Amino acid sequence: MYRQPVLKNRRTLLERAEKFISDVYFTDCNLRGRLYGDSCPLQSIASFISPKRIPFSEASTQKFEPYTVGDTFGPTWWTCWFKVTLTIPESWRGKEVHLLWESDGEGMVWKDGHPVQGLTKEGEKTSYILSDCLQSEDPHSFTLYVEVACNGLFGAGQGSMIATPDPNRRFSIHKAELVIFNRDVRELLTEFEMLVDIVKELGEREQRGYQALFTVNEMVNRCDPTDPSSFSEAHNLACKFFNQRNGESQHTVHAMGHCHIDSAWLWPYEETIRKCGRSWVTVISLMEKNPEFTFTCSQAQQFQWVKSWYPGLFSRIQYFVKKGQFIPVGGTWVEMDGNLPSGESMIRQFLEGQRFFNQEFGTYCKEFWLPDTFGYSAQLPQIMRGCGIPNFLTQKLSWNLKTTFPTFPASSLFSLVKTVKNNKDKGRANHSAALFGFGDGGGGPNQLMLDRLRLVQDTDGLPRVQMSSPDQLFSQLQADSSLLCTWTGELFLELHNGTYTTQAQIKRENRQCEALLRDVEIASSLALCRSKTFSYPQEKLQRLWRLLLLNQFHDVIPGSCTAMVVEDALKYYEACEALGSKGSTAGLFNSLPWERQEVIEIKDGPGGLDLGVKISIKVTLLLSNLLIKSNFIHKTLFMYMEDRVLMLLNLSCQFLWKFPALAFQLSKPYNL
Repeated sequence: MYRQPVLKNRRTLLERAEKFISDVYFTDCNLRGRLYGDSCPLQSIASFISPKRIPFSEASTQKFEPYTVGDTFGPTWWTCWFKVTLTIPESWRGKEVHLLWESDGEGMVWKDGHPVQGLTKEGEKTSYILSDCLQSEDPHSFTLYVEVACNGLFGAGQGSMIATPDPNRRFSIHKAELVIFNRDVRELLTEFEMLVDIVKELGEREQRGYQALFTVNEMVNRCDPTDPSSFSEAHNLACKFFNQRNGESQHTVHAMGHCHIDSAWLWPYEETIRKCGRSWVTVISLMEKNPEFTFTCSQAQQFQWVKSWYPGLFSRIQYFVKKGQFIPVGGTWVEMDGNLPSGESMIRQFLEGQRFFNQEFGTYCKEFWLPDTFGYSAQLPQIMRGCGIPNFLTQKLSWNLKTTFPTFPASSLFSLVKTVKNNKDKGRANHSAALFGFGDGGGGPNQLMLDRLRLVQDTDGLPRVQMSSPDQLFSQLQADSSLLCTWTGELFLELHNGTYTTQAQIKRENRQCEALLRDVEIASSLALCRSKTFSYPQEKLQRLWRLLLLNQFHDVIPGSCTAMVVEDALKYYEACEALGSKGSTAGLFNSLPWERQEVIEIKDGPGGLDLGVKISIKVTLLLSNLLIKSNFIHKTLFMYMEDRVLMLLNLSCQFLWKFPALAFQLSKPYNL
């Protein structure tokens, strides 16, 4: 049999293979069109719309009205609950049966009162497996609930992803039916897809790329989409290609599932809670079917949300953490901004994060995980070391405009080849990371990604791929650490500008609350030293610190979030500001370890009396009382009081007071 040279017909053969598996062209006769077999409608669908995000226990008791596929619901940020009843035909015995569900809103399937599967069209999760192989004794009738958020994976922007959200956007269910899923077609499609990707990634200069092109073209020749008996011959050709192994010197990519979820960005905090639930329940389902699958997950705040809202899911997460598959990383409360928070806040991020991970999972994180923030302070390494964290991972700096930093992990499974090509440490290190899974808006890995990984784990011409963990990755890198390049100074991201000035009110409130929380802790510590009966407000202060740390997320404090997130953040600051000075008696404390001279602004009080004299008497009495009780006076505070008649030109009263060093900081003008 005569065959045309592959070199001559490269473009034609590649397009032929692409059309054979296309989900747009020729689906009536290509292999993609055979992914699903018979289908049948659902027995009934009813819906209930709510302006609030309510728990399942409340939603399931509501009155549901009949719903027709294609009808719209909304508006943006509302939630539509669906009650789905279905019966699988008896004739489908021995088949893999799915609930096919396509919607432009993010969904969560609930079964028997528990979340079981996230559904997101943008995240390539559009079906829920009802049975891997239907048996006659299996239940054929189900009642499921599907919670659909009136927003997409990346919010609800008008025209573009990062545009202002459209408050009146409408949503709908485009497809809801029972289908037979053809697993053999899915496996063959995966082999076709990976061969096509190899041809594209290796390009025209690589011999291995032409071998992949020849193989995929032969598979098209042998495979008849209408005749399943022809699939095995095409499959054998693919196996022959993928089973050709690498040499010992081949680069190794450490693959780890990941699901970067911005704690707030194009959606509010409340929606992030559900994004975590939708994403992580899917991850747990994948772990049950793929015992080699490992998944890394950061941000203690998100774990805390899931623990509160989805306690059953959190228990499953704890189980898989013990098994070593679900791996908490990062050691911080959130993935915070790397520049704006104070040094105290940076340390508190690690303190609260590590404390939570140890309490809930019995482990401390060994790696600082900050893939998406807008630059990194030069003080972070010493803070990390002080918190017992020797390793650091990011990928944001690969976006840089001018300065070239060392290699960062690939963000998807499909860039494995580019990971090796773009490696800046070629010859120095033979290991790198690939974090695979839909991110930013959540979603995470899916079964298809795992199948692709398994297929190319050791194929000649491609990097060797192994399912791994951060510990394994960093252990390999540390073994070659003496050969690696080093970077001194801050890691400045040149792409995102304006993060020091945008939404200035958030930055102002953050700094004031940082100072206020510190001062209250110092004053409380002083009170505890002077009286053992004083009840230190530990739980209240921890709650306020965690609110402040949450607002330091890398899309909130820089101001790169939507308006509704800014409104939520400013409300959280009000909780901290409630700690401010109260009452009619003035008290001033210097919490800093040096002498200070301050001009204090005093506002009018009722009665029209001489404000300076009135306040000076009250303050003198209060301070005299403190001086009598204090046994460790060793610092001096100068305070001047403004005479409202002469304004700042003449000072009517001047006091020199010796004061305890552990006192109340004058971080802003207080109303006395």
